[in-house]
Amino acid sequence: MDTRKTPAPTREAYEASDAQLKKQIGLFGLIALAVSVQIGSGWLLATLAAASIAGPASIITWILGAVFFGVIGAAWMELGTMLPRSGAGVRYPRLTHGAFLSWFNGWGYLIAALALPVIEVQAVLTYVGGNWPELGLLAESDGTMILSWPRGIVAGFGLLIVFFILNSFGAKVLSESNKYITIWKLVIPLVAATLMFFAFSSANFTIGGGFAPQGAGAILGALASGGIVFAYSGLRQILDFGGEAINPQRNIPIAIVVGGLLIPLVIYVLLQVGFIGAVNWGAANVAPGDWHALLGSHWASAPLLNAVTAAGFAWFSVVLLSDAALSPMATGWVWLGIGARSTYSMSVNGELPKALQRINRFGTPIVALAICTALGMFFFFPAPSWYSFVGQVSIALTLSYIMGGPVLVVLRRTAPELPRPFKLKAASFWALAGYVASLLLIYFAGWVSLINLFTVVFFALPLYGGYASVRSGWSRPIPSWLLSAGFTIGWICIAAAGGWLFTRKQEQTPGSWPFPIYFSALVIVAAVFLCGLYVSSNEKGRGHIRGGIWIVVTFLTTLLVAYYGQFGPLEEPVLGNQTDIVIMALVAIGTFFWSVRAGGPTEELAALLTTEKSDSKRSLPGSAGRPVPLP
Repeated sequence: MDTRKTPAPTREAYEASDAQLKKQIGLFGLIALAVSVQIGSGWLLATLAAASIAGPASIITWILGAVFFGVIGAAWMELGTMLPRSGAGVRYPRLTHGAFLSWFNGWGYLIAALALPVIEVQAVLTYVGGNWPELGLLAESDGTMILSWPRGIVAGFGLLIVFFILNSFGAKVLSESNKYITIWKLVIPLVAATLMFFAFSSANFTIGGGFAPQGAGAILGALASGGIVFAYSGLRQILDFGGEAINPQRNIPIAIVVGGLLIPLVIYVLLQVGFIGAVNWGAANVAPGDWHALLGSHWASAPLLNAVTAAGFAWFSVVLLSDAALSPMATGWVWLGIGARSTYSMSVNGELPKALQRINRFGTPIVALAICTALGMFFFFPAPSWYSFVGQVSIALTLSYIMGGPVLVVLRRTAPELPRPFKLKAASFWALAGYVASLLLIYFAGWVSLINLFTVVFFALPLYGGYASVRSGWSRPIPSWLLSAGFTIGWICIAAAGGWLFTRKQEQTPGSWPFPIYFSALVIVAAVFLCGLYVSSNEKGRGHIRGGIWIVVTFLTTLLVAYYGQFGPLEEPVLGNQTDIVIMALVAIGTFFWSVRAGGPTEELAALLTTEKSDSKRSLPGSAGRPVPLP
């Protein structure tokens, strides 16, 4: 057995990196960041996307979304105030479950952070291209408007570069500028909602099969596929700026509740009610009550603009178009900064090269920012449409929310001495509830979105085995590289043979493998890789794998239930009548307790506790030296 040791993490390796960041974001700035992340393309396009799935009952979906995220956010409020760190969502699992889970979680969140600026750019160009078709930014593919090549996609590249330049000037420029943009982003949606009420038709709430024409399943399905999860995505993202926040212990919980939940809930419900009441079926050239057909109509490129214009307020179109560009652009700007800080945090964790921690004179992780900008450009190609991309991005965002509950409970056990400015009562209950809610939101996205995203997320396994594990001395190089290469080749071949990856019509390619063969191959390849890596690892490496293997089992089980459940491709689901939801809830409860049992003390946590104790002693009255503030 390999007995190589790795040095215990030091303050320089884990904590001191944040000392280079500048604390310059106040309470209003944090609230504005949360609102700016939320009020982006979601308010422009999710109203139609949700209505096309659930009809008028999409109003309930928005309320359910706020409830789900309120439950999920409880655990994150304690974590965010206890350990305010930049890129917090990526760094917390490393403290409780080790490197394997941290890498898997960080990889999934990084995919979301890279994809978010792209989907916001898609929203901008969809509105602009739909209003000025002569620009040639859009093209039709299988009944859906997508960005055209080369004009639309190259224009998207240009906007990403603009986001890079703006982010390079640091968090203060981002925060201060975003305050004023956020005020604009609040006023315009409220005015748009008010104007739509002037064309309000109560008949729209019962036409086409009643208030919930597609039943309860559609209300839940619209959470992810309708863009609601995506629209509420800013709840936890302000934690990624924790290392740059002023008085984070007080300001983070306030910002989460006010900017992450209350303000978006009010705005989105008003917009959804106003849009449903203002739908003009004749102007949309859609049969009255055919909610699903709205997605293929010309209204899909600019739903609120068309609704306001049909209501007789064409003069407002100029203002709405300007906001259609400004709101998503501001959100994309913020999200590119989040992606850079997530990449920076993975570097701090030792999971990516140290060069990504390089900070420019404005306090921005500039190398990480440049890498995220370049990688983001690749996301335009597989899904060049907001409507086809939003479900996958929603799941990618929610993957990281899963970690809050297990991390909270494990830290209560392993680090009870850490100061908790916000201490959650009944923490185990809220941690479990948040975990179950997160996994259900992921499940509601449906089979097609899940298999596409998980196919990409599982590439975290060979990256961990071939790079992170070998680099840290936890596994032997040759076996690890061979296993990683074999997994990569096998996974790509299986994905191609399965026929579900990046299909425009969201249907399986004819002649592809039947599901039992396809899923069995996925499980076998993952199991062979993990068993092989475990055998090739020393005891420390095996400990990291044991700390995170539960997440692999959880995701594979979710895929299995998704295929046979009501959100799968089968016309007559095997798991119908809400049986699938009950099964997923039981899966969530079981894997939650597994995740809590798998967590425990880590070297990173020991280093952090040592630093906290040292700083506390230096800050006591009469102690030698000046108090040293935590980064």
